[in-house]
Amino acid sequence: METLEAPSTDEKLNADVAAMVKEISIIGPRIPEIARRLGRHKETVRYWYKKLEAHGFAVQASVNHEALGLKRLIFKVQFGEGYGDFVQQLMLAMNELAYIVSYAKALAEDTYMVNASVPAEFVSEYLSFMDALRDQGIFKSVESYEFDWVRNIPMDGSFYDFESGNWEFDMGSVTARNATFVEPTASAKIKFDRIDLLVAKELQADAARETQEIQRAIKERDNVDINYKTLCWHLDEHVKVNGILKGYKINWMGTRWDPVIEKVRHRSHSYMIFDVLVKRPTPEEKLLLMRAFNRLPLMWGEAAGDDYFAELAIPSEMILEGLQYLQRVTDSVSGRASYFMIDQRNAAGFTFSYNLFNEEERAWTFNKADLLNKFKALEVQVKGQ
Repeated sequence: METLEAPSTDEKLNADVAAMVKEISIIGPRIPEIARRLGRHKETVRYWYKKLEAHGFAVQASVNHEALGLKRLIFKVQFGEGYGDFVQQLMLAMNELAYIVSYAKALAEDTYMVNASVPAEFVSEYLSFMDALRDQGIFKSVESYEFDWVRNIPMDGSFYDFESGNWEFDMGSVTARNATFVEPTASAKIKFDRIDLLVAKELQADAARETQEIQRAIKERDNVDINYKTLCWHLDEHVKVNGILKGYKINWMGTRWDPVIEKVRHRSHSYMIFDVLVKRPTPEEKLLLMRAFNRLPLMWGEAAGDDYFAELAIPSEMILEGLQYLQRVTDSVSGRASYFMIDQRNAAGFTFSYNLFNEEERAWTFNKADLLNKFKALEVQVKGQ
């Protein structure tokens, strides 16, 4: 009779940390509550959590954009002549003024992937706005994609070695997993106010801070001094339970915009990022794509609606296998699918454009004519360099 080998100490530790990671993705880095759920001592869970910190993994809230009335649009663009040296400044301005939440340049191309979370009632006008920026010369070309929902993929810690800091799996066996998958649905819009948005954007930047730190950050960055008890009430009664958050993500990729130093933090050469876009898949094709991509523990983000989007972070040592897998998965939608290797030196993600919410009217704002005038002035400035 074959004797089963007991798991090693390292395997047991990895399993424990993976269980903690799963709980963090649901409730955030609440060590006492996670310890209670797992039936372990708080200090033990705190020791596991230090494994994440040692690898530089930030914990960030996943904001529910649909619940805030925001719809995801992705634009495949080329910038006009003279704008190549001003992309980051332009994208920062569009985050402040025009709902842009991220951008990334494709390697060896002049193409950029630009993500926007736009109020649903302004989608048509926003698409027209982007076309107008093309006509003004800021963009040379603009191709748009529309989505009903967008999500960050929780880290699957069962395939990660928290001691060595490496993903440990065989690409062939993982992709053969027969995992069941049900397409997510878009959340209904909920009621919220400006304080909710201020708290949510701070949790998106860093969810591991104490409430006092969040209070201080809002005062310093937004010049809003929120009473501590009021802040706690909004955090507990609105943000955490009303659906403003979809959960939490472990930022295992290590690339994020740091709002304090206003720079992008990268973990160079660890991963190759692939963005995948599919134009107008059928419902059956979309489900097949989602099933295939979600078998991989390397999925970072996903969106679907009229179109489909997936973002993968492939470890450097698995790039060849990752490319082969991408080719196989997209073969059935060839002609409508495109994927890009991302230049992480020319990419950044921001918080959603919370400052564009009008508290008095309890509504998002968008003034196309005013924005076009502002960007017309920018065009004059750029061409005058």
